[in-house]
Amino acid sequence: MPFLQNLRTSFKSAFTITSRVTEDDFVIFVVGPTGSGKSWFIRELLKSDDIRVAKSGQHPCTKNVQALRCNFNNGRNNIVVIDTPSFHTELEDFDAENEMTRWIKAKLTEKCRGSGVLFLHTLARDPTHYDMSITRHLTTFAMSFDGKFLVPSRVHVVATKDPASILTDEKMNQRWLQLRHMIGPLNAPSGKWKSSMFSEVFKGEPEQAWKVVQRLLDDISRDSDSSVA
Repeated sequence: MPFLQNLRTSFKSAFTITSRVTEDDFVIFVVGPTGSGKSWFIRELLKSDDIRVAKSGQHPCTKNVQALRCNFNNGRNNIVVIDTPSFHTELEDFDAENEMTRWIKAKLTEKCRGSGVLFLHTLARDPTHYDMSITRHLTTFAMSFDGKFLVPSRVHVVATKDPASILTDEKMNQRWLQLRHMIGPLNAPSGKWKSSMFSEVFKGEPEQAWKVVQRLLDDISRDSDSSVA
């Protein structure tokens, strides 16, 4: 799909908060544990200081699902990035799964043009810890979808590192390899997911963010083409 190419250069640093996802949209759900860098990633992708990012150690700053429609110089506006709340936060007054389910029923079309998941994980946290489990968070994400809505099966995993982090290169490389190992079970023949992993560590550069989105959309496009064939 040629219009999905060169997104970084055609993006005009503009987006709109959209109240509805349509059948013509490509939808990217940004998912991950608390502190993984979801809102930070989206802020750098869209180059907008209006997107609030929690400081390290704070409670989750995203408690509502927000759909952001990207606007491009060629007139395209059918790529929608979804900022999702973190699951398993242990906050007594907040249920991210219910919030996600309500949003899906109210705002998401039963079938869009293509969809996928960007799963973010901060290398400041051990990816083998139960609270950080990719499978656990993706399973909860999938449970948010009502039976009539299609759960995205394509997942692109992205390791993140806050520039202020004091993580050593050795520890960072160790955790990156652990994270890559953790995605293996997602690709089991009997599984519901088709996963891949970004080869770089996201450190807050807009060019990196668009490269990540481009990779996921390429995978979604190939999946769509193969299903038609």
